[in-house]
Amino acid sequence: MAFNGRDLTDIHAFTRDELLYIIDKAAAMKRALAEHDTSRYRLAEGRDLLAALLFYENSTRTRTSFEIAALRLGMRTVGFSGVEGTSVKKGESLRHTLDMYEAYQCDTVIMRHPLDGSARFAADHVGVPVFNAGDGKHEHPTQTILDLFTIREHLGRLEDFDIGLSGDLKYGRTVHSLLVALSKFPGVRVHTFAHEAIDLPPALAAFAREHGIELRRHESLAEIARAVDVLYQTRIQKERMPDLSEFEKARSMGRFTPEILEQTRPGFGLMHPLPIDKTAPSIDPAIDGHPKALYKTQAGNGVPTRLVELALSLGLLGEDFAGEAWSEPPVDDSFIHEKEVVDKPPRTDVSIRPIRNNGVVIDHVAPYREETLVRILRVRERRDIYRAATVKSLRRPDHVKGMLMIEDREFSEPELRAIAAVSPGCTVNIIRGGKVHRKFRLELPARIFGIPSLLCGNQGCITRPEHRESVPVVLRRAGERAVRCHYCDHLMETVLFE
Repeated sequence: MAFNGRDLTDIHAFTRDELLYIIDKAAAMKRALAEHDTSRYRLAEGRDLLAALLFYENSTRTRTSFEIAALRLGMRTVGFSGVEGTSVKKGESLRHTLDMYEAYQCDTVIMRHPLDGSARFAADHVGVPVFNAGDGKHEHPTQTILDLFTIREHLGRLEDFDIGLSGDLKYGRTVHSLLVALSKFPGVRVHTFAHEAIDLPPALAAFAREHGIELRRHESLAEIARAVDVLYQTRIQKERMPDLSEFEKARSMGRFTPEILEQTRPGFGLMHPLPIDKTAPSIDPAIDGHPKALYKTQAGNGVPTRLVELALSLGLLGEDFAGEAWSEPPVDDSFIHEKEVVDKPPRTDVSIRPIRNNGVVIDHVAPYREETLVRILRVRERRDIYRAATVKSLRRPDHVKGMLMIEDREFSEPELRAIAAVSPGCTVNIIRGGKVHRKFRLELPARIFGIPSLLCGNQGCITRPEHRESVPVVLRRAGERAVRCHYCDHLMETVLFE
């Protein structure tokens, strides 16, 4: 079955057909729950299935709806809500906490964690389905599925409509996941309104445009409310802001009032992932009971959607799925390209003395990156004889490049991968008897890993050394020079090192 054993850590890894199938099943499950027809939803009855709910951060709706969904399904639950009273307070790593719940033979892990990419790490680490209940500011995919369910329930469609995103678009993981999901449906027009300090991240906006979403920015809450079928209002997330001045600026942008509601379209729906901060409410409490206020229904939809998600991953549903299933796209990991060697006499008009016997020459290195190569290739620790410099090209005086020459040295495939990561486009010349024996051009590898001091540029990523989670950095190629973190999806224009 397409869903059996699947993780739900990010919305990227689900096709449009799969999302629609989950929504259809959730609609049927919602009716069964309303009718208390246990034969249609107690699918795990008598199977002795355990769900581990590991909530490192506060949660009301996500944790409770997952727990209710598991209990309605016929599972039992264990775990914690908040780290007080757990060994996390004694310094235990996420890796070791996960190891314990896997050793206790739990059948699934449902986790909320403050670090970006923690859910994907958990999915890679344990052998049971992992559900991302929110990982830092990264994603919240199960919230997205209930959001899609609510939109379709209200509008009757997930295509050709206008949706507004307002509030905290920078740190709001619900917005990030929702925008990715909306890119899978044609004709969706996304409108935004936020203070510039917490506006949509540029990489996410670029992703949306590349996938056919039309983005329109508005200057006021009233303006965006008039322009959309659904407005997705979010809480300003003070706890994720490194600069608290951002919070004060964002809070001053106003709130959704009954006067604004009166200006909306007849079929308008107001959504919010909740909670609404009572000290700085983004929606006036007077709106709570209005028919256009969908957020109570939206939160309630967390039970049938999460029940279906659990049932699918545990193989209790999904046999009748006949749509397009998601699969990992093929990866061409070739990055070493052998070049023709042209026999030339040794040159004497060079700024660095060439290797006279055996060794390697790394040429056309990005300027000033030769010192990075010296470090990651452990040249000094090995006591290699080497020469490194950033020089002007003799043939092209306006061109500056780096060079590294190492005598009596050969490179392994992992070392060549590291060199390619530091300076894609460079050439590696194997010297034998003072002449070029073989020559390679290195391109950016599809996967970059196992390199000392490799760094993700996102300070909230689980791989960052300051978090002491001992998760090695893994990067994936995202363009000719750009890379993306495997865990938190942070996009970088170049590979970074400590």
